[in-house]
Amino acid sequence: MPTRSLAELRRRPVLDAAGSLIGHLEDLVVQPLGQKPLVSRICVRRPDREEWLLPWEAIAELPDRPRAPFRLRSAAADLVPGSMRPDEIRLAKTLLDKKVVDTVRKKVVRVNDIEFERIEGRLQVAGVEGGIRGLLRHLHSERVGERLAGFLGSILPHEVIAWEAIEPIETDLSRARRRALYSKLAKLHPADIADIMEELNPSERAAILAVLDEETAAEAITEAEPEVQASVVQMMEPEQAADILEEMEPDEAADILSDLSDAKAEELLESMEPAEAQEVEELLEHEEDTAGGLMTTEHVAFPATLTAAEAIQRIRHEAKDAETIYYMYVTGPEERLLGVFSLRELILADPEQRLEQLMHAEVVHVTPETELREVAELQTKYNLLALPVVSGAGELLGIVTVDDVLNLILPMIWKKRAVRRYI
Repeated sequence: MPTRSLAELRRRPVLDAAGSLIGHLEDLVVQPLGQKPLVSRICVRRPDREEWLLPWEAIAELPDRPRAPFRLRSAAADLVPGSMRPDEIRLAKTLLDKKVVDTVRKKVVRVNDIEFERIEGRLQVAGVEGGIRGLLRHLHSERVGERLAGFLGSILPHEVIAWEAIEPIETDLSRARRRALYSKLAKLHPADIADIMEELNPSERAAILAVLDEETAAEAITEAEPEVQASVVQMMEPEQAADILEEMEPDEAADILSDLSDAKAEELLESMEPAEAQEVEELLEHEEDTAGGLMTTEHVAFPATLTAAEAIQRIRHEAKDAETIYYMYVTGPEERLLGVFSLRELILADPEQRLEQLMHAEVVHVTPETELREVAELQTKYNLLALPVVSGAGELLGIVTVDDVLNLILPMIWKKRAVRRYI
């Protein structure tokens, strides 16, 4: 099926039925939803710089030769320019030289050209081109690039991303309009959304986050680099930022707030629900690279007199917000840590067995002041997925999960390796 590109079609003359010049093709208009949308209108720039929007049906002849004009069915006097519908977009204005998300390769691409397929006298969008060929065509230097590539014994790549795989990044649309456009992006894994956000500027990140539900937005921000997290939260309205912070684990919210100015952090804490804000404030009192700064207060703890069956029932109803339920803790009066048992041990236990009989009383633990290195060493030595943090009086304050430790340690290792390479 023959293809055409926007770079080849733009600026071509548009002639009326009598062959008189109406203007030059400025842009093509589509309704973007659908796998391969048909071009619905053409935008013609008149000699007086005025723009006319004409329906595709006004075209009598689609040019087949290079630089051949568009020919219309009617005389200039009979043409009636229209206006854009809310569900239409101009391709060049919206996409050309702009960033889009390739939702298949999960990366950001700059659009250098747009390709069309010709079908039954119509043009439908096939995809966008972000490679060097599209850029050279956009600069009217494609043939020069092909000759140079041939001279070097290579082929100029043709990198077209299918229309159904792309998501435009449009910051000037309403929230409802963005939600309609960004349906594919919202289905990506939060870690992939975080990678994509890191390639965007602050306003583009805000445009994407505005269309995500609060849970997905919170997970995506959590997966991003610390500097990206801070800039994203800084750009948001306080109410939106507070809602997203409330969806995060308290330790993750505290990490982000610690990277903001004191005034901004205080503003967001005041916008949060009091209970969530208090948990985060308590964590902010600790240094970031200590057990107190790493811990989350979202853990599972039961009294010693509970049976295994009762504990399982409580888990079903009360543990949905816990960061991990692989380990569960047994506490006594004033939340003193008495013991620990695993989810596996609980499931395999006799339903009537009491937790005080099931638990391990010797619990490896740390204090809030324990440094990151020691936390990591204990988790490695005892093969622990989580480590309880206990106060001097024995109160269970929270847990440090292995993923939070790795998030801090791995970047340090990578940096050390990168330094060694160049020494």
